[in-house]
Amino acid sequence: MGSEKKEPFVIRGRLFTLLDGGGSDEHLYYDDGFLAVGDGGRILFVGPELPDRYAHYQVHRTQHLIFPGFVDAHVHYPQLPVVASYGTSLLEWLDKYTFPEEIKYGDRSYAERRAAQFLTVILAKGVTSAAVFSTIHQVAFEALQASSRDLGLNLVSGITGMDRGAPDALSVDVAAFKDINAKAIEASRNLERFSYAITPRFALSCSDRMLDYCGQLLESDQSLLAQTHINETEDEILATSELFPNANDYLEVYASFGLLSERSLLAHGIHNTETEYERWAESGASVVHCPTSNTFLGSGLFDADGYVSRDINIGLGSDVGGGFSLNPFVTMAEAYKVAKLRAQVLDPLRLIYWHTLGGAKSIHQDDSIGSLEAGKYADFCLIDITSDEVGFEIWERAGTVQEKLFSLMFLMPDSKNRVVATFTAGVLRWQDEIQSGF
Repeated sequence: MGSEKKEPFVIRGRLFTLLDGGGSDEHLYYDDGFLAVGDGGRILFVGPELPDRYAHYQVHRTQHLIFPGFVDAHVHYPQLPVVASYGTSLLEWLDKYTFPEEIKYGDRSYAERRAAQFLTVILAKGVTSAAVFSTIHQVAFEALQASSRDLGLNLVSGITGMDRGAPDALSVDVAAFKDINAKAIEASRNLERFSYAITPRFALSCSDRMLDYCGQLLESDQSLLAQTHINETEDEILATSELFPNANDYLEVYASFGLLSERSLLAHGIHNTETEYERWAESGASVVHCPTSNTFLGSGLFDADGYVSRDINIGLGSDVGGGFSLNPFVTMAEAYKVAKLRAQVLDPLRLIYWHTLGGAKSIHQDDSIGSLEAGKYADFCLIDITSDEVGFEIWERAGTVQEKLFSLMFLMPDSKNRVVATFTAGVLRWQDEIQSGF
C-alpha cells in the first residue's frame, strides 16, 4: 500500500481518457501527456504540454498507461468467497452458495476481514468506485464503511432488504429493517465519498411492505439511490409474476412501489418486454450490464442495442460472485462477446464508457468521477502495457486508439500486462511494488 501523497504532483506518460459530455466516443490520447493533481485530490490539468504554473510540481514519469479509474456498478462484497462455485441456475446458486456465505457476515470480525480483502482486490484491478451490495447485517455494512474509509475508495452501498424467500438467518422484518436502515443512512451522511443506496435485494426476497417502505424512502429523500436486480432469468420472472399477480411485468413491480426513478440502478435487465424498455427510458433509470455473471449462470444475452437505441444509460458490473472476475477488462471483453452472439458489434470506446462514465452517471457522480478532466477527482490507475512483448507489439502496431484499447481489452487477462498502481483522490492506494515504478 502506498503512503498518502498530500503535495500536488504531476504524472507524465501515455494517457487516455474519455471526455464527459462528449458521447461515448470523444476522447483524449497522448503518447506523452501530463496529469496535474492538486493538494485537494482534484485534477488541475490534463494535456500534452504542462503549463508554467505547474512547472514547480514534482513530476513522476511513468512507462505505464495512465487510465481513468473504473466504476464497478454492481458487485456483492460478501460473495467474493463463492466465486466460481458450480451451480445450474441462479436461484439454485443463491440457495446453495450465496445465502450460506452471507449468513457469516453477522459476525463483525469475519465481515471486517472480508470487506478489507474485497476492497483491496478491486483496487488491484483499477476499480476506484463501486456500487456494492452488502447483507442484511448492520455490522457487515459498518465493516464495509470502515474499510472504504481506510482504503480510500468511492462507494455506494446500503443494507440489504430481505424479508422472505431466504433462510431465517438472512431475513429481517420490516420494522427492524427500518431501524437499522435509518441508522445506516445517517452514518453514511458523515462519510466522505460514501453514498447510500436503498437496497431491496430483488422482488422475490421482498414483501409488499418491504418494497413499499423502500419506495417511500426513495421518493422522500432525494440524496438516496436505489439498487436491485431485474429480469435476470426466465425462472425468476415467472416466480415474480406469481408473487405479484397485479403487475403486468417485472418492472411494473418496482414502479408500483416507487422504486423506478432516475436514481435507480437496475442490474441485468436481460429479458425485457417492449413496454418495459419504454417505461425504463421514460424513468431515467440506469441498467447495469453484468456479462460474466449472465454467461456463467446461463441467464441470457443482454440486448445492448435495445438500451442504446432508447438512450438508456448503461453501466458495467462484475456481479461477483455470480460473475467470475473483478477484472474490468474481463467484463468488457465478455460484454463484447455477448453482443456478438446477438449479432451486435460494440466499439471498444463504448465498452470503456460503460465501465467509467456510464457507471459514474448511474451513481449520479459523473460531475466528479469517470474521466480524467480538470475539476474531477484524481481517480486513475496505471496499466503496464510493455511487459508482454507480443501484447506491446500489437499495441504499437495498432493504427487507432480504438484498436489499441481493443487489443488491450482481450490481452490484459492473459498476459504480463496488468494494472500496477491505483490512485483515488490523488493518493496512491495500491501498487505492485516491483512493477508500478511510482
